[in-house]
Amino acid sequence: MKAINTKALIIQNNGEIFFRSDHQEAKIIQPFLSQFAQLMKSPSTIHIYQLSPFSVWYALDQGVTIDEIKTFLSSFSEGSLPEKVDELLNSWGKRGNKLEMKVLDDVGPCLLSKEKGLLSVLLKDNKERIIQGAEKEYMKITMEERGTLKQILIKKGYPVSDHLGIEEGDPLYVSLKDGVTLRPYQKEAVESFVDPKGMKEGNGFIILPCGSGKTVVGLGIMQEIQEDTLIIVPNDSSLQQWYRELLEKTELTSNEVGIYTSEMKEVKPVTITTYQILTYHSDEHTFPHYHLFHDRKWGLVIYDEVHLLPAPMFRITSNLQGKRRVGLTATFVREDGKEGDIYSLVGPKRYEVGIKELESNGWIAKPLCIEVKIPLQEKQWEKYLQLSKRDRFRFASENKEKLGVMEELLQKHKGKQILIIGQYLNQLEKIASYFNLPLITGQTKKKDRQLLFDAFRSGKVETLVLSRVANMAIDLPDAEVAIQVSGTYGSRQEEAQRIGRLLRPKGKGNEVIFYTLVTAMTQEEEVSSHRQLFMLEQGYAYEWEEWTPCS
Repeated sequence: MKAINTKALIIQNNGEIFFRSDHQEAKIIQPFLSQFAQLMKSPSTIHIYQLSPFSVWYALDQGVTIDEIKTFLSSFSEGSLPEKVDELLNSWGKRGNKLEMKVLDDVGPCLLSKEKGLLSVLLKDNKERIIQGAEKEYMKITMEERGTLKQILIKKGYPVSDHLGIEEGDPLYVSLKDGVTLRPYQKEAVESFVDPKGMKEGNGFIILPCGSGKTVVGLGIMQEIQEDTLIIVPNDSSLQQWYRELLEKTELTSNEVGIYTSEMKEVKPVTITTYQILTYHSDEHTFPHYHLFHDRKWGLVIYDEVHLLPAPMFRITSNLQGKRRVGLTATFVREDGKEGDIYSLVGPKRYEVGIKELESNGWIAKPLCIEVKIPLQEKQWEKYLQLSKRDRFRFASENKEKLGVMEELLQKHKGKQILIIGQYLNQLEKIASYFNLPLITGQTKKKDRQLLFDAFRSGKVETLVLSRVANMAIDLPDAEVAIQVSGTYGSRQEEAQRIGRLLRPKGKGNEVIFYTLVTAMTQEEEVSSHRQLFMLEQGYAYEWEEWTPCS
C-alpha cells in the first residue's frame, strides 16, 4: 500500500531522477521536469530522467533559473536535494551564463564573455583577437565561425547564448489541407519551436516516438514559418515519404516541391535531399552539392532523424547558424556519444513526449515484442565454436532453423500485413525464394521499391522481405506483424526503428506484434539482450518463447 505522503520524485547523486508517472501530481510535475532534464527510460510507471549540463543550460536560456530548479526538486522529491546534485547545478548555472554572441555597435558580430580572461583560456589560439574592455571581454567573429566556435566551446563545458539573429527566407504560402489536423501533442511540439520562451531566433530538436507523426509536425512548423524550406532526410525511402506527405497533406503542388538526388536535381521552394548527397565530396575539402544551401534563401532547414547527423555534416551545419533549424527524431542516442555536437549546431531540445503517454491516449499502437529462442543443431555447434566472436554472431543469425519458425508464424498470421526484416542479404534472398515473397534491399531500383511499398499499402501484397532499408523512415502504416530474423551487431537504435514501422494506430485493438528470432545460447542471444535492455527501458514489453522443431 502506498504511503500517503510519498513524493513523485527520487533524486540520485549522479543526477538521475526517478519520476512516478502515476502520482496524483504527475501532470503538474512532468511539464516542468522535462524542461531541464532528459527522459532516458520509461520501463513502467517509473520514468527515469537525467540532469545534464545540456538540459540545464538550455532551460536557463528559456528563462528558468537554477534556484527555480532547486526549489522544484526539493519540493517534489523525497528527502533533501543531494549535495552532489546541488554542486552540479551551481557549476552548470555559472557556466551557462558566461558566453554570448551578439552584434556590438561599431564592431559587428562578437563573442563576449562576462568573466574577464575566460576567452583567453578557452580560445588560446585566438589570444591576439581577444579585446579586453573596461567592463567586458570580446572577440570579433565572422558569421562563418559562428557554429564552429559554439561547437568548440560547448565541448569545453561552456555553452554560448546566440543572439546574432537569423536570416529571413523567401516567402512561401504553406497551408494544411482541410481535414488535416494536428493532434494535441503535435500542436505542442510545433508551438515549442515557433514560439519558444528563449532563443527566439528559432532552432532546436523535437523527440517523438516512432509512429507518432514527426513528419506532420514538420509540416505544421512549415505552415507557421511560411518560408522556403530545405528538408534533409537519411535515405531515398524517407525522401519519397516526405514528398508524398507534402502533396497529400498541404496545398503545395509538385511545382513547389523538388527532389534533389543523384538522379534528379530540382531546387524549388521546398527541396528534399539526403545527408548522403550533401556530404558527398570528391576530395577532402570539396562538397560539390554544398551550393544547395545557398541557391535559395531558406527560411527553415528540417533535419529528419537528426540523431543520425553524420560527422561530415557538422562542417556544413556549422555554416547554417543563421537559418531556422529543427531536428526531428525518435531517439537521441548516438553510439559515438556525439549528442553534444547536435546540441551545439542544431539547437536545444524543444519538446519531448514518451511512448507510454501516446499509447495510453491511443495515438500509437501498443507493440507486443516476442523473442523466439531457437536451438542450434548439434552438428552446427562444432563449427560455431571454431569461429571468432563476430563470425559467431553472423553464423547464429543465419541459423537455418529460423525458416521453420517463420513458416509457423506466417501461417499463424495469414491474412495480416507482415514485414520480414533482416541484416544479411544472402539470408534474405533465401527467405524470399523459399516463401516466394518480394524482397527489397538497397540494390532494388527506386521505381520497383516504390511499386512494392504502394502494393503493400493497398493490400495487394501482404508480406514484404526487407533489408536495412526498413530501419529508416519507411511509412508502412498497415503493417501488423514484423519478424526480425537478424540484426546489426549491438545497435541500440535499430530495434526501436524496426518496431517503429508498426506503431501507427490500427483501430482494431491497437496491438501489433514484433517477433525477433534468436539462436539460443549463442553470441546472437547475448547481443540481442543488449538491444532489448534499451527497448525495455523505453517502455516496450517483451515476452520470451522457446521453439523446438516438429519431429
